[in-house]
Amino acid sequence: MSLLLGVLVGVAYGLSAFAGAFVALPLLVLAGGVGLHQSLPIALFALGICAAIAAGDAVRARQCSTRHATLLIMGGLPIVIVGAWLAQHTTETVLATLFMVAAIVFGPLLLLTVRQYRHRRASAPATLLHAPRRAVGEASTPAELNGGQRAAALFAGAGCGLIASFCAAPGSWMGWRILDRQRPGEGYLVVGTLAFSTSVVAIVGAGVGFLFAPEIPGYTAGLFVLGAVSGMGLARRIHHLPQLRASNTVLGAAVVVAALALWISVVNGATPAA
Repeated sequence: MSLLLGVLVGVAYGLSAFAGAFVALPLLVLAGGVGLHQSLPIALFALGICAAIAAGDAVRARQCSTRHATLLIMGGLPIVIVGAWLAQHTTETVLATLFMVAAIVFGPLLLLTVRQYRHRRASAPATLLHAPRRAVGEASTPAELNGGQRAAALFAGAGCGLIASFCAAPGSWMGWRILDRQRPGEGYLVVGTLAFSTSVVAIVGAGVGFLFAPEIPGYTAGLFVLGAVSGMGLARRIHHLPQLRASNTVLGAAVVVAALALWISVVNGATPAA
């Protein structure tokens, strides 16, 4: 079961531009029988590994802005370290409520973004496998950023770190909006940069979570992460299928439904204790 759940999460992350990873926590808690505090670092580590796979594709295609990625990581690391510690010292009811609020915000945003930006739709992480390769000269030229642009990237990184630490999701919608304005028409570069920064922030946050979480079921965690890797690999192979054009819409709705189900279960005491 844990392996299958991981596959679903990996596919969701690979096919969704922004919010697919929001399904990880509800699946682990509701279907995997893992406590909410234990699920956070497991889901966050799986997110980091999936993001690292996408980041590897981006680096090979030179679709990653090192300057933007550095700013995102600088903004996200302090927040995810503190946030991961706080999350393990927060009651399950509060955590589930925060998760529900974030999911209700990001799920509809995913749907609205698909409509509003249909002409320049953000690429999903899985599409980086076939991203066009940038020339060495173009890729090695650092982006010129003014103070406001640097501050915006740091703010986006902090927001991503906050969402990661409490929801085990990238929150990359904020980063995409800011990077898309600074690098218009470079969708692969934006997603590749976000994947690179997410991989670092998520793995560090998972490490902090593992230190302070109650005893983690290692067998379950290992199978879940293995499944997520397999799911990400599957997403990289099937993302081009025409049947998957509505994946963002489906996942946007699934995120909200799953968050509400998780909140109801936690409030009613139906979820396993940490």
